[in-house]
Amino acid sequence: MHHILPHEAALRHWLSRRSAPDVFGIEDIVQESYAVLAERERVDDILNPRAYLFQVAQSLVVRNIRRARIVSIQAVEDLGTIDFADEAATPEQSAIAHDDLRQLARLIASMPGQTREAFILRRIRELPQREIAARMGISENTVEKHIVRGIRWLDQWFASGGNPPAKTSSQLERERRRASGRARNQPEH
Repeated sequence: MHHILPHEAALRHWLSRRSAPDVFGIEDIVQESYAVLAERERVDDILNPRAYLFQVAQSLVVRNIRRARIVSIQAVEDLGTIDFADEAATPEQSAIAHDDLRQLARLIASMPGQTREAFILRRIRELPQREIAARMGISENTVEKHIVRGIRWLDQWFASGGNPPAKTSSQLERERRRASGRARNQPEH
């Protein structure tokens, strides 16, 4: 552990720069990181103690964000721009992080129209509900319902292991009507 302890101050500083310390708690992550290291039979085989400590902490942050019921979109965006403290993130780690962020963006894009719009305006652009309601021409209560639907959409996706949420019967019916309308409007050859 004497190889790990000198890096605690740097780890605390790095964690304090993350945009969601309220989701994970710096003290909790530091202590959980030490607990993970204590479970190892030995630590003298770790080639880069600083990088290993930061990787353990990052994994714990990701786990806590995934378990949180509500997470700011900024916290999720931070996952895609992780600057690993050792500056030696493997290409695989970077690719996985960027792929996760792209997948989240696709998931948000797949939300039903007004739900997606309200969710983005509130959770990404951080506009007040009143302003969103005025922009969208709906009540604040309806804005809130759309945001809740968006959160449930994300929750279902995470709960299903990354599979897209099932579409409702009304969504399937709208898609069927749109498809049949497009087919009628196609010129005959």
